[in-house]
Amino acid sequence: MRVITRRGLSAALACAAVWVAGCTPSPAPQPAPTPANVRPSAVASPETGAYPPRFVVGHAAYEITAVGLVSDPNDSLGRQDTVMTNTSLAYDTRLAGPQIQVTGEIRSRVATASAALRRTDSTGGTRSLFQAMVDTASGAVTVAPDSMAPLARCLARDPSVDQARLLATTRPRSFTPAATWRDVVTDSSCLGGVPLVTHATRDYAVAPQPATDPVSGAGAVLIAHTSTTTMTGSGHRAGHYITLNGSGTGATEEYYDRKTGALLSAHTTATLDLDITVGGRVQRLHQQANWQARMKGGGR
Repeated sequence: MRVITRRGLSAALACAAVWVAGCTPSPAPQPAPTPANVRPSAVASPETGAYPPRFVVGHAAYEITAVGLVSDPNDSLGRQDTVMTNTSLAYDTRLAGPQIQVTGEIRSRVATASAALRRTDSTGGTRSLFQAMVDTASGAVTVAPDSMAPLARCLARDPSVDQARLLATTRPRSFTPAATWRDVVTDSSCLGGVPLVTHATRDYAVAPQPATDPVSGAGAVLIAHTSTTTMTGSGHRAGHYITLNGSGTGATEEYYDRKTGALLSAHTTATLDLDITVGGRVQRLHQQANWQARMKGGGR
């Protein structure tokens, strides 16, 4: 059982908890209007308004790290697997009428240190290209068809890639000081090659006062959100039928450049409890995760 689940899914679990937390900004739901005092714009001068633009164009690159501690609550020895994911994201955005076109590249590498198995595994790394269009009025994201693989092809998908693509394509609903909002999101993803559906509630709050990005030291707008999520999934893997049921919580802080609106850094802490059923046997896994992203090169 451990070989099928814990070892086979531990690399995917590196991003599972932060996926549950929604560590990247979430777009506004389609029916929700954009706040009147935060008008979508691809170019905005800091002198013309009190808030940074929601949408910016140009080149951006990020370094993303995720560390997950995966344990079995029933393990009396308290052993943990440590899963480390290093991801680089680079993308370009340009204005295309009322939309923003996004073209990018993601490189990711996962290393797993297993105390239970007394071994360390490391992947050779993955490289993924993507294209997407972002509607500047609603924030809705449309990913190019070649990236929207059917869930049956989950084995070719990587949660860290999905996370990085979200960072490049989604934006907060508002930069207005003290603004708050709630997003209720249903999303399809993959975990260890198994199709997964998550239902998340995320509560956002813009800090009432200006902030300082803890990574670059630049003046920033701080947006924090908490999340609660449930997930269900099922599929065949390694000749076995697997079902997944989980729930988690998370807290995220995002720092946006006070003048340009570009994301400078983000930090998420999250927990996930997951029940994995194989052949009628259930194994419970618990994960604590720490996810961080920082812009490379000091901005656009």
